[in-house]
Amino acid sequence: MSRSRLLLLSTAAAFVVAFAPAGARAADEPKDIIEKAIKAHGGADVLTKNKAAQLKTKGKLNIPGVGEVEFTQETSFMIPDKIKESLEFKVAGQNVNLLTLINGDKVTVEVNGKEIDGAGDKVKDALKGVGHMMEVARLVPVREKGYELSLIGDDKVGDKKVVGVRVSKKGEKDVSLYFDKDTFLIAKVEYRTIDQASGNEITEERMPSDYAKNKDGLMIPKKITVKHDGKDFLDAEILEAKYFEKLDDSEFKK
Repeated sequence: MSRSRLLLLSTAAAFVVAFAPAGARAADEPKDIIEKAIKAHGGADVLTKNKAAQLKTKGKLNIPGVGEVEFTQETSFMIPDKIKESLEFKVAGQNVNLLTLINGDKVTVEVNGKEIDGAGDKVKDALKGVGHMMEVARLVPVREKGYELSLIGDDKVGDKKVVGVRVSKKGEKDVSLYFDKDTFLIAKVEYRTIDQASGNEITEERMPSDYAKNKDGLMIPKKITVKHDGKDFLDAEILEAKYFEKLDDSEFKK
């Protein structure tokens, strides 16, 4: 079994922030679409308040050469560069626990309690640009100087009609956001990343769905599908999601 393929499973739904219904006109400019999303959610203060979260998920992961694997996962993260992820699954009758700790430049990967030499470097390479994608998905940061917005236009995600906005920033890869034209919830986040198994660049699509409002009014997706270069990679259900202004740094240490 390819362990390196599994190391890329980072926070199945944590990197996608969603927004409440708002309605959009075909003639909207990119900045207008972003502003409507911010306003619909409750304003910039609400969107920027919580930069950390703890999540519990379960689902199925497709691994080339192995097939479909069921998993459970607990994740803590704090934007932009702290992640703790515990992933449990069973392959060929054997239970496997994969622990990934990311605290800035320090990355540790363990399988069943044993640290895997060199795995941390692979994770760092695979996660380059993920912090930028997380910030873009929160929308408010793209108001700042240095970000450029361009209209992708109308498209479809599944059976949903969407409108896309491309976010560009010097030194970072573009991130494309697709909004459901009926509800204005994010239907897809698309960006280029590194496939850990091959080391090649791939297109990753994260598609959240089945939103529900939490106690603070934030719309949280209950499901997420992830594709790599158009092929199914992950299908997950979010069982629990708690958001915080911050988490103690000890959360991201052994």
